[in-house]
Amino acid sequence: MTSFRLTDIEQLAIQAKLNLSLGREIYDAVFLGFEVLEIVGDELRGWARSEYCAATIDIHFSREVALAAQAVLKQSVRRTSFLMRGLKHDTDEQPA
Repeated sequence: MTSFRLTDIEQLAIQAKLNLSLGREIYDAVFLGFEVLEIVGDELRGWARSEYCAATIDIHFSREVALAAQAVLKQSVRRTSFLMRGLKHDTDEQPA
C-alpha cells in the first residue's frame, strides 16, 4: 500500500481551500490545529485538536476534506480518518 506525507505547502493549500469553502466561522471552530498526517492508499489520515473536532470532521466534513485534498494532491481520496492530536492510527505505517 502506498503511503506518503504531505509537504508544508500541500498542508497549507488544503487548509486554505477548506477555509475558503467552509467560511471563517466554521473553519475556526472546527479546523484550527488540524493536520493531515499522511495518505495511505486512498485514505487520508489526520489529527484534530480535540476528540470533538476529530469526530465533527469525520461525521460532517469528511467530504469537504477529501475534495480539498484531491484538488491539491491530484490524487483520489475516498476515506478520511481523524483522531485527537497525539493519538495513533491503527497501522504500522504511522509516522513517528
